[in-house]
Amino acid sequence: MNTTTSTMIFKSISQAKKLTGLSYLGSVASSSKIAKGLEYNEATYILYLAPADMSGYNVCPMASDECKEACLNESGHNKIDVKKNNINKARIKKTKLFFEHRQFFMAWLVSEIEKAKYQAESKGMRFSVRINGTSDIEPTLFQHNGIVLFELFDDVMFYDYTKVAKRFNLLQFYKNYDLTYSFSGHNMLQCLDLLSKGNGRVAMVFEGKVLPTSFMGYKVIDGDVYDMRYMDEQGVIVGLKFKKVRNKIDTSNNVFIIPMDSKFSVYEKQSEKIKSK
Repeated sequence: MNTTTSTMIFKSISQAKKLTGLSYLGSVASSSKIAKGLEYNEATYILYLAPADMSGYNVCPMASDECKEACLNESGHNKIDVKKNNINKARIKKTKLFFEHRQFFMAWLVSEIEKAKYQAESKGMRFSVRINGTSDIEPTLFQHNGIVLFELFDDVMFYDYTKVAKRFNLLQFYKNYDLTYSFSGHNMLQCLDLLSKGNGRVAMVFEGKVLPTSFMGYKVIDGDVYDMRYMDEQGVIVGLKFKKVRNKIDTSNNVFIIPMDSKFSVYEKQSEKIKSK
């Protein structure tokens, strides 16, 4: 992207694509998990940026080395895009665009959200937005003409996962924003504190193909059924099955991933599972 600040003036989505060489900033149902929302008559627009400091800008301030290693950024289509690395290159370009040409980026983002919202509503579908797909940026930084996205689209539900505990303070100001706290491998006390209050939920990654029914005494729900976390009950653990990424990971030595033999996990007995069927 060989541009200067003076030339980065947003005029239209087609002009932005031509100027940057990018096909889009975000999109609807761009991953298998996000696409599951369609089964619930919901279209979710999601923005994927380059995680951690991959772009030279740190977008995940509380990320641990272990969660970086197992980051979902390297799963799905990106897991096999090793040779050309086109997906990561595009995400890096988008991230740099956000930090270096914010006004242009936000004008483009708003236009995409408006378009996706119109298309969803014209089909009689609900519409939601997840602005931090593979990032954990302070959401109020997403402003257009001085107005935060939550206010600009006050009839749209926004939701995110975050490892920044203090960000939950935003919920009292923005009723159309929902947060799920994320376990990093090093913030268990914060996770348990939030769960004990019953006014939040925590996402945790578990090893194996089967999720426990409870962990640390708290109910575990299946977080892979859909991504719209704001639909979940409070005071529960959102269980996510570990997804294979590019790098080979020793799950038994990664504190971000809860091992199957954890003494704090309770699994449904196989006989009970068969009987329930």
